[in-house]
Formats: sequence, C-alpha cells, structure tokens
Amino acid sequence: RIQNIDAEIASINTFIDAKTEAKKEATALIKKYEKQQDNVKNNRLFEAINKEVDLQELELKLNDKHIKDANFELKDRANQRLKTEEKIKDVEGALKAKKAELEKIIAETEKEETVLADKSTAAKEKVDPRLLAAYERIRGSYSNGLAVVPIHRDSCGGCFNVIPPQRQSEIRQHKKIIVCEHCGRILVDADLNETVSGKLK
Repeated sequence: RIQNIDAEIASINTFIDAKTEAKKEATALIKKYEKQQDNVKNNRLFEAINKEVDLQELELKLNDKHIKDANFELKDRANQRLKTEEKIKDVEGALKAKKAELEKIIAETEKEETVLADKSTAAKEKVDPRLLAAYERIRGSYSNGLAVVPIHRDSCGGCFNVIPPQRQSEIRQHKKIIVCEHCGRILVDADLNETVSGKLK
C-alpha cells in the first residue's frame, strides 16, 4: 500500500512540475504578446493579440487551479502514508508478540513431541508392515495428518459423513479394521478413542 501511495505521490509531483512549466510558458507568452501590442498597426491585429493574451491568462488561472488541487491531493496522500506507517507499526508489534508466544508454545510442546515420537517409533515395530504402509499412506493424504478418527454423532470424525448403524456395530466389536467409505480413514468407536487419548496424556 505504501508503494502505491509513493507511486501516486510521484505522479502528482510530476503533474505539478508540468503545470508549473506550463505556467511559465503562459507568462512568457503574455509578456511577448504585450510587447507586440505596442507595435500593432491596425485594430484587427490588436484584437487578435488581445484574444491571445486573454487565452494565456485563462491558461494561467487553469494551471493555478490544477496546481492547487494537486497540492491538496498531495497532502491527502501524505496523511494516508502516515496512517499506513502507523498501522504497519501496530501490526509489526502484534506480530512480534505472537512470534514470542509461538516460540514459548513450541518450547513447551517440544518435550511432549519427543515423547510421542518415541512412542510412535516403538509402536510401529509391533505393527504389520502392510498395515503400517496403508496407515502412512492415509495419513499423508490429508493436511491434518489424521488417519484414525473416532465416530462422533453417528458420523466419521474426518469427513463427517454418516456411518450406518450396522457399520458402527462392527466398529465397536474391534474384530477387524474398518475404513470410512467416503474418505478412507480408519474408524474407531468413541470409547476406544477416549481410552487411547487418556493413555497418551
């Protein structure tokens, strides 16, 4: 936004310079025509020169107006720039605080993450390689990394599609691994999920 404002300020300054130059040219022409008026030999030529003088005086006034309006715009853009800089300072301050907060959270969870990673490595050794490969594949397919999800309110905890009662009954029996027909995640009942979550804590 500051870059855009700076570009607008530069454009306005160029416009002011052009109009100032046009003013100088109009003033020079007025002086030139006024000198010519002293040497005219007939009324017709005098009136023609007079018209040119009037025209250049109008041009002068118009350039003055343009310069005045442009200066007003320039002040407005300068105020906008100042406000934007203040906003940037506020946002940078908030960002610094959030970064410090995040670093603190990362430091706090690093130990927990290491413990869980060790538990995960130990558990992987006890699982059938084919099942582990399928689990890793499912896990890699989703941005949240969830391959095993519980049933909540008769729905899959991953994609929230409804699980039929017969399917839910089969999941509660824990006889085989059952995946969601819609998203492919492994389904577990809420009781097993809570038990495992409790052990991890």
